Amino acid sequence: MASYSILAFLITLLISLLISAAAAHPAIPSLIHKACSQTASNLQKLCISSLSAEPPSANADLRLLSIISVRIAANNASQTAAYLSAQQTDAAASGAIDPMLYQCVADCTDLYVDVAEQLDVTTAAIDDEADKDAMIWLNAAMADVISCEKGCGAVATAEIRRRNDGAKKLLNITISFTKLLMAPKGL
Repeated sequence: MASYSILAFLITLLISLLISAAAAHPAIPSLIHKACSQTASNLQKLCISSLSAEPPSANADLRLLSIISVRIAANNASQTAAYLSAQQTDAAASGAIDPMLYQCVADCTDLYVDVAEQLDVTTAAIDDEADKDAMIWLNAAMADVISCEKGCGAVATAEIRRRNDGAKKLLNITISFTKLLMAPKGL
């Protein structure tokens, strides 16, 4: 009986700690809402959820939110490049792949490596307040994702299509933020 009382006490204590922690940290800072409201309506939930998941965004200004957004897109591109590279290696080892799909995967692997590198340069440009240069690199990254999509065409797997779609969404969010940095009034 005493163990049940201790367990009930610990559960009550844990719940009250969680409630206190939730009250101490507002769910989503208003700048995230404000910045994400400037993206396309179909991107706003993704924008809020991806930025809110990054702890530095809680106290960020627009420039830092833009950098965080670029880093999210770069991480996505790196993960996609790694996925495609693994698919290419597995296909080569098994020998059981359509040559057109193999070429699609090989080309997209190279393109996504380029996207990740372009986004690294974009981060530096935004940090240096070279926002026009950042926009050039973002457009180049978007062009590479679109090249992957178009180059594969009908042979693209559902996973490749899903990853291309996700990359385009994250890049569009970042492009929106960079446009805000370039705007005379900002946000």
